[in-house]
Amino acid sequence: MLGAMVLDTRLKKLATGVSAKDAARAHARSLIPGESLSDVEQAMAEEFRATIEAMFLMAAVDGEISTEETDQLAASIQAIVDMHAIEGLKLESTLAELNQKLTRDGWHARLESVAARIKTEEGKSFAFRLAAGVAFVDDHVAHAEAAAIDALAAKLGLEDEESNAILREVQEDLFGAA
Repeated sequence: MLGAMVLDTRLKKLATGVSAKDAARAHARSLIPGESLSDVEQAMAEEFRATIEAMFLMAAVDGEISTEETDQLAASIQAIVDMHAIEGLKLESTLAELNQKLTRDGWHARLESVAARIKTEEGKSFAFRLAAGVAFVDDHVAHAEAAAIDALAAKLGLEDEESNAILREVQEDLFGAA
């Protein structure tokens, strides 16, 4: 199992880009009481929350999230939060809330919710990239994770060619060229 430090470094490679920074900042602003966001900023913040949930769902795909997986996921999200200087995101309560929703609604219903909340093509690619990164991060993709990656791509409306290209990029970003 990779240490949190290596994990942070690898996932930071995936979470870069202007849109990622804008979405992260919009999310941070959405956490400030009384802060007014434009419709575009609200949409970006919602896509960012859905992206975090997509990462969570990838960790939870086997039906149970171990303490080790929770720690790994928290480290992944924290890396993104730190990189984009998001303030106000309380990781522990965010993960607890996601776990409650998963328990209440089930994995497939939560996946539907995630897909419905990510409207832009760029947001779909970003969420898919980070969720795949969670599945790939230990350099082993279990059968359930592979099925979850396929399900996420389908729900996001990504064509096979596009999702495969993203998966190749993620693998290269995380582990170098094969």
